[in-house]
Amino acid sequence: MAAPQIVELRDDNSTVLYPNTEWNSYNSSDPKSIPLTTFVNVDAKLVGVNLTTNAVDKLYYLDDTQAIDRGLDDVRFSASGEIAYLSDIAGALIVLNLTTGHNVRVLTNSTTAEALFPIMYNGTLVPGSVGPGSVSTAGLDQIEVSPDGTYLYYQPCNGGMHRIKTSYVDSVLTNATMAATLGAYAEPFALTPSTGGTTIDADGNIYASDTNMLAIWKITPSGHCSILFHSDKLLWTDLMWITADKKLWLPAFQMRPGGDGLMATGPNYIFTYSINAGPSPIDHVELVGNPRLVVCT
Repeated sequence: MAAPQIVELRDDNSTVLYPNTEWNSYNSSDPKSIPLTTFVNVDAKLVGVNLTTNAVDKLYYLDDTQAIDRGLDDVRFSASGEIAYLSDIAGALIVLNLTTGHNVRVLTNSTTAEALFPIMYNGTLVPGSVGPGSVSTAGLDQIEVSPDGTYLYYQPCNGGMHRIKTSYVDSVLTNATMAATLGAYAEPFALTPSTGGTTIDADGNIYASDTNMLAIWKITPSGHCSILFHSDKLLWTDLMWITADKKLWLPAFQMRPGGDGLMATGPNYIFTYSINAGPSPIDHVELVGNPRLVVCT
């Protein structure tokens, strides 16, 4: 396995390994490589990087909570910055107390978190990895938190977005009954498409990439959906971001169906698109009192 390459993109368009070379040095063929303190390609821990010092200062190991055969994907935070929500594409949500490290896996028995239809790409079903004729699926993947912290939005990769009040979600850390029945409190929110990634602006509008139509959807706080724009360049857009100058950043990873699921062919592009709002005050990387970049690895 080649060493991961997590990089910082600088103003001059150059890149540098982030937060340092050591964290990007893991190699499975080297017995001296330590997966507990390096980035690896299996999502099994949460790494917090202090953006002031560029040093790792938080580590949460989640091997005992996530599904064995699938991985963690997105991470978002509560309004207080005390709780993290992580999607598990096996069809579950992990709720993590960032102070104590205590975490609970929920929605495992809820159809709202399951992949009920294969992933679509540019008019076709994405091939699966379990033999000829199989198709690719992914459970609970994209998640967002409303700017006021009231709602957690979530959907499987094939679309169909629900929402739950964060007060219910947060209570699963101390209430086993709520943890077992959380799906009963989910509300249907929007009929979204197969999606590579989402982000949310300060007004509560969610932006979702449509991997089938190669488009970006806008979903208002009332659940109204519209196609914001379409481009053949938007090949598997994910990890979208909104900046203070009201621009939507769109990394397009050039993922295409191959003989065994999706394959990235490159080159990778990052596009921008002007919108009418800035980022949500519940930023994806800034926690109260101590800003961090948080990476699942």
